Amino acid sequence: MTSRPAVMYVCVHNAGRSQMAAAWTRTLGGDRVEVRSSGSQPADAVNPAAVEAMAEVGIDLGAVTPRVLTREDMEASEVVVTMGCGDECPYVPGVRREDWELEDPAGRPVEEVRPVRDEIRRRVEEMLRSLGVEPLPWPRPAERIVTFVCNSNRGKSQMGAGLMRRLAVPGVQVLSAGVAAAPREKGVNDESAESLEAVGATLAGEHPKQLTPQLAAATDVLVVIGGAQPGPELEGHLPADVRRWTVDEPSERGIEGAERMALIRDEIDTQVAALAEELRD
Repeated sequence: MTSRPAVMYVCVHNAGRSQMAAAWTRTLGGDRVEVRSSGSQPADAVNPAAVEAMAEVGIDLGAVTPRVLTREDMEASEVVVTMGCGDECPYVPGVRREDWELEDPAGRPVEEVRPVRDEIRRRVEEMLRSLGVEPLPWPRPAERIVTFVCNSNRGKSQMGAGLMRRLAVPGVQVLSAGVAAAPREKGVNDESAESLEAVGATLAGEHPKQLTPQLAAATDVLVVIGGAQPGPELEGHLPADVRRWTVDEPSERGIEGAERMALIRDEIDTQVAALAEELRD
């Protein structure tokens, strides 16, 4: 056993509930808690609806991979929380065990996953307090969230976010979203990703995400790139600081391909640099 409490979350596929619980515990517990998650029959990837639901509250599961359950991990944990794996989760003497009955997000749309996400947060906070760990606030009061927005969240908003992350402004968390986000499986625009890689930025692990009322309300600075128009469902949720960046369209001058993308990237980068300097003050 470690000097800090170790918590392990287990479900069948390690693709939804256990991953959300582990992410909430890392976020709310910080470095005061050791966190593991695994599955008795791990899936190939995390449930896209779970990834999207957590992204809405500013927590990224995009790079997480399901792991197989081992008895050794369970024995090294102070608390093991199971979620629907039943007898496939072995009993380990001396380890506190809880079973959380939660709806399985598998095959469900994100609208039905959000209540599960929020209930998991409530239970995680309760569990942390039982271990003597007071949950940290989320979003962090001292951390400003900057969200870049375009229509599909495949190109310009992803580029703005990638360029801002490259600058690593202290106390600033960078997100991106779309007012009419493309399906997750479409991924980001390949030319956008390649253009950023050329200047040392990356979009690895990124995918289109929807600008939801929850994400809008958690945002401190909302940067709308191009002509995207937030819909009526966001009324009353947008932050006070909403900025619109116009970006020249080189294709109107017959410029296409990598040259077009580089010009768009550089124009966004100039505005990102100015915003970063402002946020550092």
